[in-house]
Formats: sequence, C-alpha cells, structure tokens
Amino acid sequence: MSTNDDHMPLADADVAAIGDWLATTDLSGLSESAAPVELPPADAPATVVRPVRLPYELDALVKALAEARGVSMSTLIRDWIAAGVAAAGQAPDPVTELRRGLDMAQRALDAPAARAIAERREAA
Repeated sequence: MSTNDDHMPLADADVAAIGDWLATTDLSGLSESAAPVELPPADAPATVVRPVRLPYELDALVKALAEARGVSMSTLIRDWIAAGVAAAGQAPDPVTELRRGLDMAQRALDAPAARAIAERREAA
C-alpha cells in the first residue's frame, strides 16, 4: 500500500499502528475550537470545492480585483465562471472581441514602456 506520493510508502504496519493509537488514545482533553463551525442549513444548495492552481502573479491580480470590488476571491471567480458558462456555445460579440483584442494589444505595447520607467526610477 502507498500514498499518492510515491516517495512516502505507507506500510500496513504503519496503518495498523495508527489505528491502534487512535483506538487507545483519549482525545477528550483536546481543546475545543474557539468558534463553532457553522454548517449551512439542510435545504441549502450543495457546493463543491475545486482546487485550482494559479501562477502567483495571477493569484495576486485576482485578489486585488476582488478587494477592489469588495467581494471575496471565491465570489469573483464564481461570477467569472458563471459568465463563461452562460456565454459558452454562443457566438461571440464581434465588438466585445475586438475591444478585448485591442486591450490586450495596448497592454502588450505599454509593458516595455512601464518596465523602462521603472528601471529609470531604480537607477536614479
């Protein structure tokens, strides 16, 4: 038997030892958490957690955008996914696509100038 990480094999003896420890250890002395965990009401819609790996820079940008909008990162990402799903299968609006392309081109043109300005400031 092994874990998902092939670098850490988990032997049957280890599993048995952990089981024995759990069965014979009194955990009643552990402190309670400071705040009780609030569960959603029974009739609340179920949500699913989907871990997504983001490059650090993208994560920082999403966090900044969420803070600027006064929402959590989860809310912002959920909104983006919902908008993407709603738009899926629809013909893209040519004006919106043109604006998006122009915005991307402008950012690409501005990036070298911004780096040059930053380098000049650092040199000064």
